[in-house]
Amino acid sequence: MLAGKRQQHIAFVHCEMPLNALGRHFLFVYLKRPAMQPEKPPLVSIVMATYNRSNILGYAIQSALASTVQDWELIIVGDCCTDDTAEVVAAFGDARIRFVNLETNYGEQTGPNNVGVSLARGTYLAFLNHDDLWLPDHLQSSIEVLERTGADLAFGQGLVVLPVGYHMVGALADGVQPYRPWMDVPATLWIMRRELALQIGPWQPSWEVRCWPSQAWLHRVYRAGRPMLAHSRIGAILIQSGSRSNAYLERQHAEHAFWWAHMQDPLNILQAVSTLYGKVGRERLIAPLQSAITAMKALSRRLCYMLGLWPPHPGFWLKYWRKGTFLRELRRRRGLKDMSRR
Repeated sequence: MLAGKRQQHIAFVHCEMPLNALGRHFLFVYLKRPAMQPEKPPLVSIVMATYNRSNILGYAIQSALASTVQDWELIIVGDCCTDDTAEVVAAFGDARIRFVNLETNYGEQTGPNNVGVSLARGTYLAFLNHDDLWLPDHLQSSIEVLERTGADLAFGQGLVVLPVGYHMVGALADGVQPYRPWMDVPATLWIMRRELALQIGPWQPSWEVRCWPSQAWLHRVYRAGRPMLAHSRIGAILIQSGSRSNAYLERQHAEHAFWWAHMQDPLNILQAVSTLYGKVGRERLIAPLQSAITAMKALSRRLCYMLGLWPPHPGFWLKYWRKGTFLRELRRRRGLKDMSRR
């Protein structure tokens, strides 16, 4: 990555609140901005939580830079990063990108995400996980759905790259459809009206839930009766560290480099993703065992939800019945140190 001509403005936040309160409240902090920064709020505020993955962070940032929507701000919140994350961000030299590094490590993404939301100024709000890649029209396709329908939140589909194989998340069918609580919709796919985040409130800390905190937040939106719509456009490639052993410890990055190289040609990446999407779909249709397993999983999730169980995943209740167990297992798998019980 080449440094731009403009100097990047890096801000460090001094957190005076107790660590265990960060996930329950928004942090409203004083952030020194350059005098030349325009007062007009951007169309989209993008929040990115990160921790010591500077060797992949640049790929996620570049995917935002390649967006067909350019009226945005990117707020990168470091969870007390100790590597060269600040230098990687500064190298882009883009005044739309801000870096805030927390002084105390929160241990997971909910604290940094809540800080990012409190700093957001845009009409719309999006999240981009530091290990994911947006396709160029991701923002545009979902904003068009929001403006056309008046919904509060929209999301498309994402291609999840597994260590072996692929699968799709997000929208479950063609066309536009309402969100259902048994859908798996990573935050990287969300675009929402910013006031929705302020009205629903901050993400719950991971040690207070039995699943991904992003899905717990979506469920709160659903229970509040706010309209959320799914559409069939593929918007992101997800290379999740949670499915890779020691991703943090070994600073794995080869897959990100591979996919980013493919994304340099928009037609090439769209063709590649569409081909994989079709392959996944065909395998579901022509493999009787896989089709049966997929159908049983969907049915079990719906039954769990009808019985009042959240999250509606039997496996989570069997493995992570104690709140916070999911976070501890996720940190272990990623090669991070265990956290004390809270």
